[in-house]
Amino acid sequence: MRIPPLYKQAGWQRFLVGFFLGGIISYFVYLFMYGTLYEEWVKEKAEMEGTIHDLERDIEVLKNNNEEINELKQEGMVIDEITVQLETDESLELDKLIEHELKEAIKEEARHMVGRSVNGAVQSTPLLLGAIENKEYELEGFRYKVAVKQLIISEILYLTVTVETAI
Repeated sequence: MRIPPLYKQAGWQRFLVGFFLGGIISYFVYLFMYGTLYEEWVKEKAEMEGTIHDLERDIEVLKNNNEEINELKQEGMVIDEITVQLETDESLELDKLIEHELKEAIKEEARHMVGRSVNGAVQSTPLLLGAIENKEYELEGFRYKVAVKQLIISEILYLTVTVETAI
């Protein structure tokens, strides 16, 4: 009894080649889909961690300055939140995760402004600008330098910064 020589027939050869190529292609499709979903999950996780970190820091600041804030609110407006917007060159393509980490680092530099009156914040604006612009932010082996393009001080501190690579 012997095995029939099906490997010599062209129909079986095409079937087996198609089977293996289909398996390889489907594996790469699976890897692409998994990588895309994993990247979205990492980005979402980083944003959530940043939000949690911001809220925890805000709670600490508000607990420490509760009495001062109540007095300041009776007198005028108080800064409650910091919002950072990044502007980059077309040649400098930043990953979403690096953008998020850079925003968090800039927010951390300006964190002392939360809970202050708007008038006190206006007086310390040069100090804030110097602290943000004179620091080099190192993320994933690259150094970035920022320049404050626009600063709006109200109940929310709006910062618009331009990002460059530091030499």
